[in-house]
Amino acid sequence: MDAFFVSWLARLDELRSDLLAALIHRPHLILPAVDAILDHYREYRDARARHADADVLDVISHSWLTPFERTFLWVAGWKPSLAFRLLFHEGGDGGRDGCLLWPDQRTAMEELRRQVVAAEHRISEGLAEAQEAMASQAVLGAVRAGSRNVSARAAAADVVARALRAVVSAADELRDATLRQVVEILTPAQAAEFLALAAELRLRVHRWGLRRNG
Repeated sequence: MDAFFVSWLARLDELRSDLLAALIHRPHLILPAVDAILDHYREYRDARARHADADVLDVISHSWLTPFERTFLWVAGWKPSLAFRLLFHEGGDGGRDGCLLWPDQRTAMEELRRQVVAAEHRISEGLAEAQEAMASQAVLGAVRAGSRNVSARAAAADVVARALRAVVSAADELRDATLRQVVEILTPAQAAEFLALAAELRLRVHRWGLRRNG
C-alpha cells in the first residue's frame, strides 16, 4: 500500500488542480472533473478492500500513513461526518470557508448529516464488538493452547478478522454513500468547490504529518 498511496496522493493533487481550473476557466469540464475525483476515491477504497483481505489489521492501523495522519482515522478511513464540517464551516471574519448553500440545500444536508452520524454510531459499536471479540474466551483459549491447537487458533483468528473486515466494509460503504449523496445535493460548481476543499485538506494533513516526522 505504501507505493500505491504515494502515487494516489500525487494524482489527487492533480485532480484538485483540474477541479479548480474547471471552476475558473473551463466550466464545461466541471462535471468530468467531479466524476474523475470521485472515481479516484473509489480506487483508494478498492485497493484498501483488497489489502484487507490479506491483512485487515494493517488496514485498520494504516501503517502507510504518518502518525499524525493516523490521529484522524475512524474505522480505517476518514469520518463521513467530516464532510458536513467542511460544508458548514464559518470563517473567522464572518465569511465562509466552506461552500455557500441555498436554504433548501442546507435543510437536505442537515437531514443527511443526522442520518450519517447515526450510521457512524452503529458502525463504531460494531467495531467495539469486534475488538471485544479479540479478548473473548474462545480467542484467548486458542492463543493459550499455542502449538498444541493450531487449528483452533486459526479458526479464532478468522472469526475476528471476518468481523473486522465487515465493519471496515460498512464504514467504506458509508463513506462512499455520504460523498455521493452530498454531491447529488450540490450543484456541479458547488460539488467541484467542495471536492477541491476536501482534497486540499487531505493533502495538507499529509504534508503536516511529514513535517512532524522530521
